Amino acid sequence: MDTLAALYAPGSSEADYWQARHRLATTARKLNEKLVSADITPKLADAIREDLERVASRLEACEQVSGLVEMGRKADRGTVDNVMGELVAMGGRSHPCAPQLAWQEELNQITGTVIFGQAFEGPPGHTHGGWVAGILDHIMGMTHVRTGHPGMTGGLSIRYLKPTPLHKVIHISAEAVELDDKRTEVKATMRWGEVTTAAAEAIFVRVDSARFGFDAA
Repeated sequence: MDTLAALYAPGSSEADYWQARHRLATTARKLNEKLVSADITPKLADAIREDLERVASRLEACEQVSGLVEMGRKADRGTVDNVMGELVAMGGRSHPCAPQLAWQEELNQITGTVIFGQAFEGPPGHTHGGWVAGILDHIMGMTHVRTGHPGMTGGLSIRYLKPTPLHKVIHISAEAVELDDKRTEVKATMRWGEVTTAAAEAIFVRVDSARFGFDAA
């Protein structure tokens, strides 16, 4: 399983950094969940807002990093691939707005699980379709990268087969097939138990890694 313990050497500066960021993200996700689910009074809402403004001010006083590649240039962050896995939008392990996502990687294939909390609700009691599509696109993009070629989504097709429930362990899987020297096809599914809730197909177009600044990181 792609966990922090497996990714970073115990006691290393990278492990210390990302473990702290992961703990912070876990608390932030809990906050996001409670901001949606808690039935609070206007007085309490204003008090919490003032608390959060103070937290935001502390963060604004820190050095600001312009993006993932710049973060990857820091001495104790690991590789750019590590940083992408931690902070990329939609599924980063240490991203405060991402759902709880875990995965394991094999050649041209990724499997994993995701749990959507109430903050991701669309139809009552179920996950918003945009998040379903986003997580499938994210897991397919990671699968494409595992072929050894960075790239971008060129086309994405989603079939919503059943509603995806909240607060359940949802299984996801994706597999890549190289079409030619420029394109890769990736297919993915999302399942709750034995029920496939969504399926997706995508074409990823290869992009020179230098375009993203990876080679300089």
